[in-house]
Amino acid sequence: MKIEKLAILGGIKSINDPHPHWSWPVTSPEEIKAVTQFMENGCKNKNGYPVVVAEFESEFANYHKAKFALTTNSGTSSLHAAFFAVGVSDGDEVIAPSLTFHATASPLKQLNAVPILCDCEPDTGNIDPIEIEKKITKRTKAIVVTHLCGHPCEMDEIIKISKKNNIPVIEDCSHAHGSTYKGKKVGTFGEIGVFSMNNQKMLSAGESGILITDKQELYERALLFSDFGPRLESGIKLKKHFRYRETGLGSKYRINPICAVIALEKLKKLDFYIESRKQRLDYLSQGLLDIPGLTPPVTRDYVDRGAYYGYRPFIQKNDLNNIDITTFIDIMSAEGMEIRQSNNPPLHLLPLFKEPVSVIKNFELPNTDQHNKRGYYKKGDLPASEFFFNNTFSLPTFTFESEELIDKYINAFTKVCNHLRRNKLF
Repeated sequence: MKIEKLAILGGIKSINDPHPHWSWPVTSPEEIKAVTQFMENGCKNKNGYPVVVAEFESEFANYHKAKFALTTNSGTSSLHAAFFAVGVSDGDEVIAPSLTFHATASPLKQLNAVPILCDCEPDTGNIDPIEIEKKITKRTKAIVVTHLCGHPCEMDEIIKISKKNNIPVIEDCSHAHGSTYKGKKVGTFGEIGVFSMNNQKMLSAGESGILITDKQELYERALLFSDFGPRLESGIKLKKHFRYRETGLGSKYRINPICAVIALEKLKKLDFYIESRKQRLDYLSQGLLDIPGLTPPVTRDYVDRGAYYGYRPFIQKNDLNNIDITTFIDIMSAEGMEIRQSNNPPLHLLPLFKEPVSVIKNFELPNTDQHNKRGYYKKGDLPASEFFFNNTFSLPTFTFESEELIDKYINAFTKVCNHLRRNKLF
């Protein structure tokens, strides 16, 4: 087999298509029309808030067969409200994945709670139920899970642990709009499901978030935490919460109504977007199967990825002359590819999470060497999460792009991997 010279060594680039190779979000004529009409007609208010917000919340809840939905200005705000809703407070411990975006756990610092970080499954990168059970103590107040890159966590096992220990589960579904586990949509297994709707997400609406729940108590606590005024007058039904209906509890996490207009239109096409992305990424996965040194992302037989937020194949370094991930990415970039390592290193390697102290109360507290104590972390503590991060790379999540472009990616990987199998780079 003829081995082509790599572009990084002076060879011809595999891909000459101008960047970006992937464009998201898409904007439909219907969205533009809906936003224009909203701006021209003014805010039709109900209980002091634009009607479109209630319409979107209702449709989103119906999509998930949930009783309640509450919009906020971001997924992070929704998580903050969700943690408060289940009763997380000063000194409580919450078990969280280390391999996730930091916002999955950073609101816990605002509540002066302690994130207890958990290692991942080696193939999906999702939180490992076995590791969850190991970390439960009398101080454990909640478990938060992230359906990483749209692949659902092992919810049967996680809910079993939850019920056994009477610990609520919050699902961070920001990567996983429309994903299903054994036929049931994520976000509906635990007490609360949380979704981001920023512009990179499948359901993109500028910058906003939403949570869903079937429990009136949790919905009202989240609402009181997130808003104030007339909306609470109509939304709060439980007498024990009446005294806070005018003021709420001090935060204002409302969604921008224009974001709600966009989200409502996007929701109508969500399943179409999901299917289009799935077709293209399945095509890419099929093309990577026979390339030495690469493994496409795992999708278990009983799940659907839905949004498929993030496409992260594995590299088998031993098959490629022990190339390190950074050098591999540099080689592929030189071939004209859009490729990077994940922007989100494991949380236990980030300063915010290395120690259990509250940075709100103790900002700029000097680092201490107490990693042997609970809640302190150092490199090597969560090896599966570190391995996943250091042995995967991120590609565009093609949605409407052509198979011709995807073929160029497959050919570029074939070229580079065949070279690296037989030769060291330098």
